[in-house]
Amino acid sequence: MRKYAFATRTSASALMFALCLPAFAQQSQSQTDEEIVHLSPFAVNESANMGRYQAAESTSGSRVRMDLMDSTQSISVVTNEFMSDIGTARLLDATKYVAGISSMGGFQLLMDVMNVRGFSDYDLTIDGFSQFSLSNQDPIIVERIEIVKGPNAILAPQGLPGGVVNNITKTPLFVNKGYASYQVGRWDANRAELDANYVLRPDKLALRVVGAFTDADHYGQGQFHQNTTVMPMFTYRLSPQTEFILQFQASNASIFAGGDIPVSVYAVGRSDVRPQDGLPRDFQIGGRNITAHQKAHNTRFKLSSQITDKLSMRVAGNWVESDVRSNFLGPSDPYLGQTGIVVDPIKLDQITGEWYWDGVTVNPNPTYILGGLKEWPLRLSGNFQNDFVYEHTANTWKSQTVAGYAFGYRSQHFRQINYIPDGIYYDFVNNYTQPAYTLGNDWNFNSSDRYRTNQAYIYEVLHLFENRLVLSGSISQNRYVSNTHNNQTGIRVEEKAEATLPSAGIVYKIIPELSVFYGFSKQEVLGSADPGSAIPPHTRPGRQHEGGLRLRLFEGRLYATVSYFDILQENLWEQDPDNYKAPIPFPLNPAVSTDRTSKGVEFEIAWSPTPNFSLIGSFTDFKFRDEDNIRAPNVAEETAALWASYTFSEGPLRGLRLGIGANYVGERAGDTRGRWTTPPLGYDPVRIQPRFWTPSYTIVEASASYRFKKHWHAQLNIHNLLDRDYVSGSGRSQIYMSTPINPKFTLRYDF
Repeated sequence: MRKYAFATRTSASALMFALCLPAFAQQSQSQTDEEIVHLSPFAVNESANMGRYQAAESTSGSRVRMDLMDSTQSISVVTNEFMSDIGTARLLDATKYVAGISSMGGFQLLMDVMNVRGFSDYDLTIDGFSQFSLSNQDPIIVERIEIVKGPNAILAPQGLPGGVVNNITKTPLFVNKGYASYQVGRWDANRAELDANYVLRPDKLALRVVGAFTDADHYGQGQFHQNTTVMPMFTYRLSPQTEFILQFQASNASIFAGGDIPVSVYAVGRSDVRPQDGLPRDFQIGGRNITAHQKAHNTRFKLSSQITDKLSMRVAGNWVESDVRSNFLGPSDPYLGQTGIVVDPIKLDQITGEWYWDGVTVNPNPTYILGGLKEWPLRLSGNFQNDFVYEHTANTWKSQTVAGYAFGYRSQHFRQINYIPDGIYYDFVNNYTQPAYTLGNDWNFNSSDRYRTNQAYIYEVLHLFENRLVLSGSISQNRYVSNTHNNQTGIRVEEKAEATLPSAGIVYKIIPELSVFYGFSKQEVLGSADPGSAIPPHTRPGRQHEGGLRLRLFEGRLYATVSYFDILQENLWEQDPDNYKAPIPFPLNPAVSTDRTSKGVEFEIAWSPTPNFSLIGSFTDFKFRDEDNIRAPNVAEETAALWASYTFSEGPLRGLRLGIGANYVGERAGDTRGRWTTPPLGYDPVRIQPRFWTPSYTIVEASASYRFKKHWHAQLNIHNLLDRDYVSGSGRSQIYMSTPINPKFTLRYDF
């Protein structure tokens, strides 16, 4: 079958990525099926015949197209078809089926926070650009999700060692098509979507507009979110070899995303991990007057050109402006009695670091002090990238050289103010009503920060012995500058650092369908100095060793991978344990550097044995620990997921698609409320163990969709199908309860 960048026979996802760089004219009447048009190295070329959930290529690992079988790092791809089938309302709905990805638990409506091989990622990555967002990214703009596991000095030299979740946006197509839909449901529904694509000039100019409006109530009392997102964009082909894409994304969100309930005052170890006595499981501390607000504008562009038959170029950039205001009502910690005196039944053994209940101390009616206000009144973020690709093909070998540079800039003003203490210790059980708050006159914290990065890199891939052996390596040179100004004291702190980050790897194909791989990669982020704690200016380097096996059969309809990874992150500074040892030294000893590791195995499979049946699954078993073998809060070290769907193409059920899936999340540690004990004289300090553990859980979800007539499509998604009651996460003295069974119905019109 003929393969070319803008064929009408390829899938929609392939077309979107084919538009990302050098555009080529559509097939003319004089062209035959035997002709082959060169595909841009910045575009993917997926086959529509592989299956709904299969992907063969990715552009995130090295900013250019790469066959997943040739990568020396684990790369997972979530297709748009899969996102649609499971009814993705937030990005985590889809990525939780990927090995190594799990939820932070408490952040359901904020920041798309995910654990990637244990490391928590609080920044959102769109088309390779990292940015801060308080609200979750609306899935309407996302075409597919590419997850690069482990450190990557090309895509994210300042990212986390666990990996990067890169959301690839939709782009204009040179075909007239689109849809409009509306969703209703019990919770997290009431949503309208529009995706309209129009060709203004054939093979020259295409316009696309995607947008969504959500006004959803959630399970918790008063919990809601409203979000309007719209992204108009156009593609202009300056010539058959040069293409320009411009996107403008605007969003406005209001959220009450509390979701937290005070945990039982007797919660310790694996006992009594439940809401505080007397509180319903849907209790919320705040309501619609205690919300977070965010307005944001994001402009992105991509200019690409095929300079010669071997040399290609791309220029890309983005600029983000946001304004964020966030009330917070988190209850105080520790627990208080009716008079404001701390009454915490759970005690800490200062010699062992274990928590326990003495069976005597009680607090039948705990009270709390409430929170304040946070603001990011102006947050700016900008990026610029320029990449060049040179490709050479010989009889038995070929090479690809990628070189480029990038600049990054981030600026923010952050301030926090607390509410004036009103002398009331709030009792949530006895007719609790939201109090009227009065803000203090002065900011408790007020600072301005600027951060700049420069990167230059070169990446080389050699395919030898008729593609049986693939060797790759890269060098990324990076410079970081951080400037922080305390607007209250006038103190300014500037930090600078440089890092040379290598990567290398090898892939050997035992047979064309079976390969083994090994890769080594690094990245490094700029840490924060703290003279008061004797923490010097420093960086936090991370490195990964990873090896595994990949299998691809039946023309890509079966793809499976198993890997072992070993990640180390260094220079995590903390207080010297001897500072907690009696007698306490004076002056205190300087801070000391510590490390943490993430080691384990992952397995993933995507299988479509027939055009009607598709399956995706994953399993992860790893250890994410610090030097004292202590687990991090809210990190599930065992996860598993499986989803399968079947489409009826004949008979009376023609047009019906059924899907069902399950997701398992292992036991997670709760907060430790500190790091070291302060033991009596004669004993050494020990690490404080987790106060409590949130239990493991398995949830099941299902979908049924039906296409009737020519343009209409209906879909029913049911989340938490078995109506399981579980704890999704924890934070400080609070836990986050699950949403009960939740059906959602979507009616869609395709045009």
